Amino acid sequence: MDLAATPEQAGGLAELQRAAQNKLGGCLLRLQQYELLLKAMVANTEVAGPPAKLESLREEQIACAQKNTLGGLVGMLTGGYLSSDDSAVADSPASEEPPGNGIWFSFQHRMVMDAERYESTKAGLKELVDLRNELVHHLLQRFDLGQMERCEAAVAYLDRSRGTIDAHYLTLREWAEQMERTRAIAASLMDSPSFKDMLIDGIAPDGQVHWPMSGIVDSLREAEAALSQGRPEGWTELNAAIAWQRQHAPEQTPQRYGCSSWRQVLHESRQFEVKKQVPAEGAPAMNGTVVCYRSLREE
Repeated sequence: MDLAATPEQAGGLAELQRAAQNKLGGCLLRLQQYELLLKAMVANTEVAGPPAKLESLREEQIACAQKNTLGGLVGMLTGGYLSSDDSAVADSPASEEPPGNGIWFSFQHRMVMDAERYESTKAGLKELVDLRNELVHHLLQRFDLGQMERCEAAVAYLDRSRGTIDAHYLTLREWAEQMERTRAIAASLMDSPSFKDMLIDGIAPDGQVHWPMSGIVDSLREAEAALSQGRPEGWTELNAAIAWQRQHAPEQTPQRYGCSSWRQVLHESRQFEVKKQVPAEGAPAMNGTVVCYRSLREE
């Protein structure tokens, strides 16, 4: 400050310095709000894994997001939630299913933009990260707050910076609200009978059955495991399995899967070997034989 400055000038400079401090604090607080919202978004952009591990996987993602810097979070956002075309969604790691027959759940949020808007958005987010670093590390190098003129310039710069930060925050909040609406729709869908039919019993909304994961095939295998012990080569009599089903899984009926009989289930599912044989003594038979089945065996 100029030693010859009048008391009025000194008072004006002090007021400008307080204004600069307040405006810098406002910018940094808004940046922290932005960062907290961004952490919540990137932690919930996608989740994939066995149903029993989904909650722990989500907690790991939240912990990972909490440790990231603003630059790292922006990279996760532009490399995950934001994409320039549909191919980015198809190529994402969360859409890859592991080998095996176990249930694998994958859920993703994406905002797809045209290439020009995507690149413009990425550039704008990079500028925000650069602005944050400038405010935190270099403000005093850029503006000498001991000089009236530079202090005035700093206040104007901080006003512009706050406007930029607020605009980014409002955009991010809009994206977060869209994500939350999408999650609510997805939750409603997953709570619907049609989704449960598909997930639990393999029955698609159009009535098509994915037999390998269907509930009726699972229950036939459970009956097989319970009844085939001690029988030659593991064959199970279908009539005995039907009786077991009525006691243990009465909701699993052929009609639920568009079939008129259990024999049709065995045929349509293509998951079992089927043969006719002479019944055990005292067992009910049709035309002197009984139908038996066993799960297909790997070669």
